Amino acid sequence: MIRNAVVALFGLFIFSGCSGPMGPIAGGELEGAPIDWPSDWTYTNKIENVLLETDPIDPYSVTIWIVVADGVPYIAAGDGDSRWARNIMENPNVIVSVDGKLIRARATQVVVEEEIFNVADQYVEKYEMEQEDFVEEEDGVLFRLSPR
Repeated sequence: MIRNAVVALFGLFIFSGCSGPMGPIAGGELEGAPIDWPSDWTYTNKIENVLLETDPIDPYSVTIWIVVADGVPYIAAGDGDSRWARNIMENPNVIVSVDGKLIRARATQVVVEEEIFNVADQYVEKYEMEQEDFVEEEDGVLFRLSPR
């Protein structure tokens, strides 16, 4: 029993020292080398997940999917009430970490239906999902990323 408690405390200590998210578990401030805004985001088509940091005052980071449509990067939340989506609504300044490279961005909610369907096509192709699963998500929210 004591051994289990020690192992659990050690694990908690190790975990608390991590900055970014660990898989599905959210984290804090991201670490990495800052780079300028990429002129071409298509390289992310070969990357399944990126890290996203929101709330510069109290950094909160998550692991998310990213797609590129017409040269523009997009991220989506299946639940617009998730902490990171709410953070963006309050402050659109975010940091995206792609392979350890930090990119400062501004996230803008997409509300134009034509743009949403265009981006949904990219999610369907990249992540092998049904378009209905993306488009009909009642609480979902889509964000377009642009340079700050």
